[in-house]
Amino acid sequence: MTNMDTVQIILGLLILLLVGGVAYYASQHRSHDLRPAPATRRQAESGRQSDIHRDFQRVFSMTSAHGKEGLIKRWMDRTGCDRTEAMRLATEEWRRDNR
Repeated sequence: MTNMDTVQIILGLLILLLVGGVAYYASQHRSHDLRPAPATRRQAESGRQSDIHRDFQRVFSMTSAHGKEGLIKRWMDRTGCDRTEAMRLATEEWRRDNR
């Protein structure tokens, strides 16, 4: 009788470990699926930066390289943002003023 109880206890523990492992695995993959992969985020960010850069170059195509750099620097100094954000802000302001 004791031998049978020991076998049942061991089987019960194994089943609990298996169920716990499956639940942990499922929870990790569910939360992982909800957020984009790091490479996907980088690609999205890179695409966003290239879109902003392309818009800036198109809007200020008749402005000299020195003038473009001055415009970017002014926005960076004014708002404390990075270069890409400065390009975006300059482009938005130009579009707002030239509607």
